[in-house]
Amino acid sequence: MMKKCSKLLALFLAVVLAASLFALPASAQSSGTAAGTKYPVVLVHGLMGWGSYDELNSIVPYWGMSTGSITDYLKLYGYKSYAASVGPLSSAWDRACELYAQLTGTQVDYGILHAKRYGHDQYGVSYTQRNKLIPGYNVSATNKINLVGHSFGGATIRLFLDILADGRMEEYNAEKAAGETPSEFFSGGKAGWVYSLTTLAAPSNGTTFIEANEDFTTAAADLSTEMAKALGITKYKGVYDFDLDQFGIYKNNNETVLEALDRVLNSDFMKHNDNAFEDLTIDKALYLNSGIQMQKGVYYFSYYGCRTYVNPLSGCSLPNMRMWLPLRGFAAKMGCYTGTTAGYFLDGYGTYLRKVAVPATVCDKTWQPSDGMVNIVSGRWPYHFLGGKVVSDDHVSYSGTGTVKTGVWNVLPVQALDHVSFAGSFFNEGILSTHMLYQGIMKNIVSCGG
Repeated sequence: MMKKCSKLLALFLAVVLAASLFALPASAQSSGTAAGTKYPVVLVHGLMGWGSYDELNSIVPYWGMSTGSITDYLKLYGYKSYAASVGPLSSAWDRACELYAQLTGTQVDYGILHAKRYGHDQYGVSYTQRNKLIPGYNVSATNKINLVGHSFGGATIRLFLDILADGRMEEYNAEKAAGETPSEFFSGGKAGWVYSLTTLAAPSNGTTFIEANEDFTTAAADLSTEMAKALGITKYKGVYDFDLDQFGIYKNNNETVLEALDRVLNSDFMKHNDNAFEDLTIDKALYLNSGIQMQKGVYYFSYYGCRTYVNPLSGCSLPNMRMWLPLRGFAAKMGCYTGTTAGYFLDGYGTYLRKVAVPATVCDKTWQPSDGMVNIVSGRWPYHFLGGKVVSDDHVSYSGTGTVKTGVWNVLPVQALDHVSFAGSFFNEGILSTHMLYQGIMKNIVSCGG
């Protein structure tokens, strides 16, 4: 009897999965199948995420962890999609450099000045032409891409586009002066490579998750860095790669495992201030935003979620019952948190370490509603400093239909989703609703010609 029930359950699940692929409204089916995307879609994961270069992705995809591979699903409808693998703990800068190398089939170059400032190697993994993220596709102003970033992936793709467009001539000139062949990433003039940019639950202005859950954040940072060190010198590095080779977290061919372990365990990656945890603070995020310009020819879309409600007694924003259970405690603390940021952050490493002053941010009740990890205030659109004041990027409301503007954020209505739901993770969102979300994202891109 038990075996019969198990078979029936398996059959039922198979039917549900199959139905989720094809039982979509006719408009969604015809839109994807007939047109698809003109240009490939590049998905960039968030903190602690992974992508197609990680062996884990073929077993448990980051994009569709519990709803089935979103990239495979999108390809059924003509949406050419690819999942990048950038450093799970790395800074937005380092991740942007890695994304460029994966798209162009070159060696990662973090910049000679950046490497000195943060005390790590200038060069990283080499991606040969045959190992490019999009095989046979040479990204250019003719062969554009559409960028989609979830969580910290949103911060990554914004900085990536800014470097493509404006370059970093100080890096380019320093590499040239050192007798090296400068990375073309730093030369600028490549805004035309990107057709559209979409952020999903992105902490564009940092998050109060860190301040409201300080003990957990510290513990998580310590645990993840120790995991990075342990896995980085074993044969499992390729299964889930922390991509911290620039910090020496790997095993040399001439080292024994014990020698590598002793060397790596004595290193302290977090002291370099070149990591995601630092970039996710509000002070550092707003500082980075101030150097990022929006590009007039690019279509920008912003999705953000909320699964909290205002408690009438306390006035706090508390998680509702649809939020993924492990996030509720963190969301409750964020929902009651108020405070003022330090107004500075530490930058650099060793002799390059400096204290950078920025205008402090008052986190009042407007910062309390969230998706469990990212505040609504941060997920909607970026803020930046201008003349000592904090101002918003240009933005307009967008319902998913009608005219789409370039060079401004086309902000979708708030989604009744928590942070992990945007990536189709952890069984807290249905397969069909996740697929419909991504059909909507692709429809936005297609509707503006991408």
